[in-house]
This record gives sequence, structure tokens and C-alpha cells, in this order.
Amino acid sequence: MKRLPAALLILIISVISFNCQKDLSFTGSGLPNNDNNIKSPVTATLQGNILDESGQPAAGVQISVGLKNTVTNSSGYFRIVDASLDKNASLVIAEKQGYFKAFRTFNATSGVNQVVIKLIKKDMAGTIDAESGGEITLSNGAKISLPAKGVIKESNGAPYTGGINVYTSYINPKSPDINQTIPGSFMANDKNNKRVSLISYGMVAVVLESTSGEKLQIAKDSKAKLTIPIPSSLQSSAPTVISLWYIDEQTGLWKEEGTAAKNGANYEGEVKHFSFWNADFGGPAVYVSMTLKDQSGHPLVYTNVSIITNNGINDTSGVAHGWTDSLGQVSGLVPANRNLILQIGDQCGIAVYSQNIGPFSQNTNLGTITIANTSPSIVTIHGKLSDCNNTPVSNGYAIISYDNFIRYETADDNGNFSTTFVTCSALQASCEIIGINNGAQQQGQAVNVSITSSETDAGNILACGISSSEFIQYNLDGTDYSFSPPKDSAFAYSSAYNSGYILYVSGADITKYINLNFINNGTIGTYPLTSLAVNNFSNMALVNPLNVIVTNYAQNAGEFYEGNFSGQFRDSSNLVPLHNISCSFRLRKY
Repeated sequence: MKRLPAALLILIISVISFNCQKDLSFTGSGLPNNDNNIKSPVTATLQGNILDESGQPAAGVQISVGLKNTVTNSSGYFRIVDASLDKNASLVIAEKQGYFKAFRTFNATSGVNQVVIKLIKKDMAGTIDAESGGEITLSNGAKISLPAKGVIKESNGAPYTGGINVYTSYINPKSPDINQTIPGSFMANDKNNKRVSLISYGMVAVVLESTSGEKLQIAKDSKAKLTIPIPSSLQSSAPTVISLWYIDEQTGLWKEEGTAAKNGANYEGEVKHFSFWNADFGGPAVYVSMTLKDQSGHPLVYTNVSIITNNGINDTSGVAHGWTDSLGQVSGLVPANRNLILQIGDQCGIAVYSQNIGPFSQNTNLGTITIANTSPSIVTIHGKLSDCNNTPVSNGYAIISYDNFIRYETADDNGNFSTTFVTCSALQASCEIIGINNGAQQQGQAVNVSITSSETDAGNILACGISSSEFIQYNLDGTDYSFSPPKDSAFAYSSAYNSGYILYVSGADITKYINLNFINNGTIGTYPLTSLAVNNFSNMALVNPLNVIVTNYAQNAGEFYEGNFSGQFRDSSNLVPLHNISCSFRLRKY
């Protein structure tokens, strides 16, 4: 698996121009009258990349957006079509065993929205006896102190006795990858339920579990004590008393609850429950939006944009982060009435361009920001889709895989497509492009294109010769269900497992869901189904034999996993009814 590069990206940016206009008339808050109940719904595609703690793609991560669900493929990539989003605050949840539950809030646009989330490893820091209480200390000085007889079972509120496994991690707001690891974002609702922007002085994640894995919480009349280290660069500007904030898991927004006092290089405060906790200054905020383009007029798509405060050398902690969409658009909540710095970052979170902006007292549209560069680090890839008669494909798209990121780029009426990548450092040697002809339901072979300069012409990409049909079709107890990518969220991927492989097949929507996997040797054949979850059945007892017949096993990008199975299962919580299922699938390998 290819590692995302970590080296510094070197850009030479020679021209930047602003066509600015200001809109709306209220000041001090991104929402009129500070009304956080205002919704601005939009239905759009959401895609993203999930990384593990070392920055490598994380496969098999469960993704939830509203009522829609999916899982990441072997590249850590997911895509949900027709997601119910909100322009003021959309929420993505990512979950994988062994990691803290991840939340990401963002301001959605009408384009294809992008998020990048780096998971935080859920390491056990130690065990505390529930009867006597105790303290856990991390290497950087972060502490979690639990009261004696002050912990309950989260499921029923019953007092808990026994060992408490404490899982915790410190999150440094000054870390270069904070845009990927930040729980939620820096959007928050204060104690008066007003939308504000946060300036963080340190965060911790805390989860309590019994020795058998049961979730625990602080008892109603008890409190735990948190010690949160202040980054060295922020200690001189850190206030004596600061508000504490926790993540609201329903919205992904921080909520104000309690305070912490500065004690040396740390903040100390008491909390009534555990989640992600954040020591922050919360202030008035406004929305700032912009569109990024390169000097040729191509949108800078899925590009990392950050805004930090600029009120002195030690005051650069207030941040807002976002990723441009498929049109180069990005919007976010930023601190009001402050001098700010706009930064453009590479895929590794390293700032490669900065520009002073603000202060802003009202919502502001910066218009189009045009960036001209002579460096090969901003890579534009373009080409032309053609059918087998060399006629331009006017109803099609290209799937472009580069540096572990995947793009779906729609072709124009003449078959032309184009996209731009901002890389981490040196150019990757090549990309893979698959041409899709929607009208004929055909695709071509995956084409490997060498990347030798910042402007790469992929030439003529054939979109013909192979059926492009993708689907999961299944019948459950006499009712038919189906998924048809790219309109629906469904894909398959294979991962190494012991001496062989495990193939995952997944499809998810608001009203239906199927997720299965089976161990195999990487070729066609018949294999016992290892795990199956379908619709509202997830705790299942399979009636053997239940075998998957694999009729085609994708070896290369652009090829298809194809197979089928049929059989019976029982719901483990109610073994009496016997359920019948049959399923067939054909899904492309990326």
C-alpha cells in the first residue's frame, strides 16, 4: 500500500488576485440573529479519504452521513451520492475498531464535497479501580483523575465496580495535521447556544470501558478532573481561566460546559462526562467563502485551505479548515474582527502559501482567487474520452487515481475532462485513468499515464470495450433490493489476510444495507461466507453451507469483482424465523 508522502511541498506562486464582494448585513456571527437552528439543506455528493494514525489509507472504516452509510475501500476512499448535507454544518462520522470515533463538521456546497480524516488510535493508558478511584498520566503531562465509586455503566446507569480501562489521547492544536485529526471542526455553540469559532489551547479524547469492554461513564453526582497541557507556543497568550467544550455527537459541534484554570503549563478543570474535551476561547464568527483556480482557469479541487488568526507572533492558534469541492469552492466559519492568514496546504497539511486577509465583521465572499505557479507540485491532468469509433463521448466521466486520491471528472460535450491535484512534494510517477461512457454503459481498460510535468495531457482515453455496469442485487425474504454505482454508494475491495485475502462487498443507502466478506485465495472459486449484515439484520447465525461463488476476481484497477451466493440465516436475537437471501454483485476495483 502506498504511503502518503510527508515531505514538504515546494511551490512557487507568482500571482494571486482577488475579486472581492461582501454580502449580508449582520455582524459578529455567521448565522443571522445567532440562531443555530437555521438550516440550509443541500443534496450533494460527499467523498473523502480516511487515514490511519501513520497517514496511510484506512480500509474498512464505517462512514455515516445522515441516514446513509458506507465503508472505505482499500485506498481509504469513500463516496456517498445524494447525501443530505447542510451549508451551515454537515456531519460525517467515521468508525473503526481500535480507534476513537471520529467526527467531522464542514460547510457543504452544491459541488462534490471532500473531507479528509485522520483516525486517532484508541490506546489504553491504564486501569483504575472503580472503588478507590485514581489517576492516569500521559507522557506529556495530560491527566485523567476519576473519583472513588463515581463511575456507572453507560447502558443502564448502574454503579460499576471493578477495573476501569482508560483510553485517552492528547490532541495538539498546533500539530501540522490538526486539520485531519480535529474532532468536528472549530465550529461550536456556546453556553447561550450562539454559534462561535474556537481558538484551542489543547484537547483530549477519553473513553472509559470495563475490563470486558462495556462502556462506562461518570456517575450523575460525580465529577472527574482533567489536566490538559498547553502547547509551548501558546503558553504566554493562554488566559488564566478558559472555557471547556465537549463534542456533541449528534451534531459534531463543540458545546461549552464548565471552565478550566491555568496551572503552570496546563489547564485543570472538572467534567461530568467523557467525550472529546477542548480548552478554548470562543468568540464571534462570520462565514468566509472563496473559489480557488490555477492560472489556466482550472478549479483547484479538493485542496486544503486553512485560516488562522494573526494578532501577534504567539497568537496563531485560531483556525478554520476546509477542502475545496469539485468546483474549487470552499466556505467556513472564521473568527470575526481579527486579522487572519489564509493558507493553502498540500495533502499532508503543510502550508505552501499564505496571504493576510481580514478582519471581517460580516459574512464575506472573497470571490475567485487565482494562483499561478511554475512548480510541478500542482498537477493538472486532462484528456479526452472517445468511443471505439474515435467519436468524443459527450455523456461520460473519467475516474482518475493519483497518490491514493480518486476523482470522478465529468467530460464536457466534446469529451474533454480535467482535474488538478495539489501533491505533498515531488511528483508521483503516474496516475491511472478509466474512461466511462454512460450512454453506452461501456468503459475502457485502465490506462497508466506518466506524470512528467505540472500540466499532463493524458491524450485520448478510450471508453469502450467493457461493460461498465456495477451493481449489488439481492433478494431478502422475497423482496428485491439493488445498488447501482456511481449513483449509489457501493464498492468492493480486497485486503491481504493471513496467507490469502479477504474480499469486502458493501452497499448502503437510507432504506437498505448489505455488508459481507469472505476469505479467499485471490482467484475465482467457491468460498464460505465469513460475515453478513443486511438491512436491519446484523447479529446473524448463518445456515451452512452458505458459499460465495466468485466468477471473476479483479487483479488490476478497472477490472471487476463478480460473484453470487444464496442461502439462509437466522437472527441471533430471534432464532425462530428462517430468512432467505440471494445476492449477486459486480463491482469495479480501484
